[in-house]
Amino acid sequence: MLTVDTDLTTARAVAARAAPSLAILEMPSRQGVGFVAAPHGLLVTNLHVVAGAEEIHVLLADEQLLRVEQVVALDEKRDLAVLKLPTHDVEALRFDGGASPSEGDALFILLPAGGGMLGLMETRVHAVQVLDESLTFFELEASLPEDASGSPVMDAMGALVGVATCAFADGRPVTIVIPSRYVVPLLEQPGTQPLSALAVARPAASRERQVPTHPLSLLEGCATDGVEEIALAIMEAIQLGAPAYNRGDPEACYRIYKRTTERLLLERSDCPGAQFALREGLQRCARLDSADACAWALRDTFDGLLQVIDRWLQAQAAFARISAPKTYLQ
Repeated sequence: MLTVDTDLTTARAVAARAAPSLAILEMPSRQGVGFVAAPHGLLVTNLHVVAGAEEIHVLLADEQLLRVEQVVALDEKRDLAVLKLPTHDVEALRFDGGASPSEGDALFILLPAGGGMLGLMETRVHAVQVLDESLTFFELEASLPEDASGSPVMDAMGALVGVATCAFADGRPVTIVIPSRYVVPLLEQPGTQPLSALAVARPAASRERQVPTHPLSLLEGCATDGVEEIALAIMEAIQLGAPAYNRGDPEACYRIYKRTTERLLLERSDCPGAQFALREGLQRCARLDSADACAWALRDTFDGLLQVIDRWLQAQAAFARISAPKTYLQ
């Protein structure tokens, strides 16, 4: 299972480095995936993979079959779990040292392919998403099967970038990567808990987004150039605001979003529907009591507009194709 987009030698080298650390988790009535992240037997997976498990056996690449009896750390917010293996004789993945991939960068996911075989899937970063002040993740172009959650994600140098996690967004499956920087503190947790700690563990619900769904009629009467300029202004604001938020400065993020909103309200009278949506976003902010909440209110407003703009532009392009005069070969 190899999608070749990068040099084949690179892909093989990544697979060779990562393969010894991959682990299959066997639990009553289900399977999961994890990987060894420290040479003294610490195994990382998604919390939702092992939550509620009363018994876990781990099959390592060297065919060791081990029973897990201890939990090192659980992170419900980021859907991560670290388990303790009863052995030190395991090979661990190399961490990335804090490097963070950008949109378009190639990544590799190591996962079981059935029949005792391993698969290496190459994909790329579709987007860097800031969920809130405590979680940034990478959305991937590829979609993995749900039972591949917990697989390691590496860069082209074979260093661990994060944990592949199957999730859902807008009713469709997506694959995201929980960055390795969130894993490191969990590996350093002192002490252990019994496996029964998983009985009550559940991944925390993510921040509830309130992205409005607009009909195409919202943009009725708008010129294509004007709509594209609105979308560009919004995307530029997000490119500036999201990193500020991720640095722990929601106030700066909110100011960037608010300035863009106010400028579009002043300049884009040629698209009253978009102005209506932006004005509703500001009105929602007026009812909130923190810069953090206001930043997310305007981000929801922006995302709702971008979604309808994307659908509207696609509809315009389709209409243009249908309306174009036909030419025939003589």
